[in-house]
Amino acid sequence: MRDELLRAVDEGRRREAELESLVTDDPADPDGRWTVKDHLAHVSWWRSRNVHTLDALRTGAQLPPPTVDQGEKQNAIIYAQVKDRPAAEVIREARESWAALRRALADSTEDDLTKPHPREPGSEVWELVPGMIGHSGTHLWSCLLDAGDEERALEIARWGSDMEARFFTTPEKLADSRYNLACVYARLGRADEAIPLLRESLAANPALAAWARKDADLDPIREELAPILS
Repeated sequence: MRDELLRAVDEGRRREAELESLVTDDPADPDGRWTVKDHLAHVSWWRSRNVHTLDALRTGAQLPPPTVDQGEKQNAIIYAQVKDRPAAEVIREARESWAALRRALADSTEDDLTKPHPREPGSEVWELVPGMIGHSGTHLWSCLLDAGDEERALEIARWGSDMEARFFTTPEKLADSRYNLACVYARLGRADEAIPLLRESLAANPALAAWARKDADLDPIREELAPILS
């Protein structure tokens, strides 16, 4: 498992280099809209936190403190912390977080990796890794769509979904990656491809429905989506 995870990390690092290439040093948007730099800083923050968790479980050190939540509140806190940081610093820290992740994996035994996740009931700690890589891919395709590169965005989204499917097999574990792929199809107005994926992900994780009702990515297919969210 460790070798497979290391290969996936190297793959994810190469993909994120594309996100780095889009980063500029533009000032923070006055309306709070994320720049590419903010997207990169965001995924780097979560990756560093997860590396801390991996290291703590391996060494017996203290776990990172709990987050406010796993969604909007915590992400707003992260954004406030990183929005004014220079691009060079954000890129450097993102690269360092990938290197730290690789070291954490290389130093881990199979027993370390299969320890229960301390804050995710029913999950083992290794599951953080494909989740981190998929998370980076999600922010890359979102930025590519914003830049108008629809073909490349869809390619990245399919890659991220396929990558997570190499590690997870149950519908419950695949719900988030299926949902994220559906979001790309939705933003492209391709309801026929988005709706089956959304049905699959919502059936496996009904809690996603609350987010789907307000997720702006799904706005282009609201009419088609209504029957499965009613």
